Amino acid sequence: MHTWDVGTVTPQGNQMHNSKKSGFTLIELLVVIAIIAILAAILFPVFAQAREQARKISCASNTKELGLAVLMYVQDYDESYPLNFTQDPTTAEYWFTWHDFIQPYVKSWQLIICPDSEYKQTNPVQYLDPYMNYGMLPTADAMTFATGTGNYFLTRSSAWWQNYCPANLQYDGLSGYNGGSQGTVLGYQTGNHPSKSLAAVARPAEYGMIWDSGNWDGLHGVYGQQTGLGYCGGWVGYDYTYFGPITRHTGGNNLCVVATRATDYGKGTFNVAFADGHVKNMRPSQFFSQNTSVPGTLTYLWPNQ
Repeated sequence: MHTWDVGTVTPQGNQMHNSKKSGFTLIELLVVIAIIAILAAILFPVFAQAREQARKISCASNTKELGLAVLMYVQDYDESYPLNFTQDPTTAEYWFTWHDFIQPYVKSWQLIICPDSEYKQTNPVQYLDPYMNYGMLPTADAMTFATGTGNYFLTRSSAWWQNYCPANLQYDGLSGYNGGSQGTVLGYQTGNHPSKSLAAVARPAEYGMIWDSGNWDGLHGVYGQQTGLGYCGGWVGYDYTYFGPITRHTGGNNLCVVATRATDYGKGTFNVAFADGHVKNMRPSQFFSQNTSVPGTLTYLWPNQ
């Protein structure tokens, strides 16, 4: 009989076992990298569009709040719209715009900054930025325009304006100007030119009141008779920008190149607050319409008859 010492027996198979780890081959790594690159190329534009959509909606919300603030101002001031621009009666160094007059209702300079704008400084004393985001058109009377009886056809009575404004344009804004005896400033006439009253707007839902702009007066331009928009100018220390309306959303931008503005303008959209308080995102081609009652003329978005 044999006896076994189990304490000395060691399975040889356990001692000889070897493990082999496998990794990615170079081709597999390249395939993974290619897939990631393709996904990034697909998703990044989607994320960028989502961010732009959020900025556009935020800007539209700002536009609506500003429009409602103007309507509250109108109710408190004998149903008259705020002045577009006025100078201090004692000195020409200080001036105020409709943004200043509605601040008691807005209580925020941040609200006057559009998220898609390049001008984001909120201090109205040290910067022009708060006045380069949204515009409200002044009356034709305040801007040295003579108007035809009942039709508001621009005759471009000022030689300066003849270079910038289209002929045969039905036009009249809402906000006035009070310059006292300071003289003509930035195209505004000398003297007192009151704002329009609430009753002056016959169809508020069709009357464009506030829109994306690079200047507080939202000034239109002349580049293309079918659009009639795209006037650009600049302030000291700032780039040239479209004074209004600015197509800063959906692929557009604030800045304009003077040499190519006629073809560059209109590659985006802008927000418009109407006189009844609703807001719409629009393209430049929607901002003008043909005036069928007077062939060959255009109607800007303020039907007040």
